[in-house]
Amino acid sequence: MASARVLLEVQAGLLVGDPEPEFTKRWVITSEEWHTAGDPELLLAERNGEATAYAGRLMMQPDRLNWVRVDWIWL
Repeated sequence: MASARVLLEVQAGLLVGDPEPEFTKRWVITSEEWHTAGDPELLLAERNGEATAYAGRLMMQPDRLNWVRVDWIWL
């Protein structure tokens, strides 16, 4: 199993700081993906685009959610 290199995570919820699991989604780039990608920066930009697009869709649900957060971490 390949180790994770970058983790992007979107969380959202009604009460600030209390994420609702059904809205939590993660994107991972493994070390293998990073080292074999023709352009690893493009790979990161694509995954980040997916994560921020998802966060944007969640932001459009003020009847269900009060906050949305996108985090990323290099591992």
